[in-house]
Amino acid sequence: MVTGDNVETAKAIALECGILDTKDAASEPIVIEGKVFRDMSEAAREEIVEKITVLSLSLSLSSLDF
Repeated sequence: MVTGDNVETAKAIALECGILDTKDAASEPIVIEGKVFRDMSEAAREEIVEKITVLSLSLSLSSLDF
């Protein structure tokens, strides 16, 4: 799920929709803020991208990295 919502709102929506199954799953790198993701090196992003389920506070450009 890619959203412009803040991380807490994104987690709540993802839990309610069944995208995340527990609050324990709602931590990095499964849930990550767009700025944190954008600030990573390309190699680091490639390493975690497949683990990300929720990208919060996303800019449109962040979704292009998926």
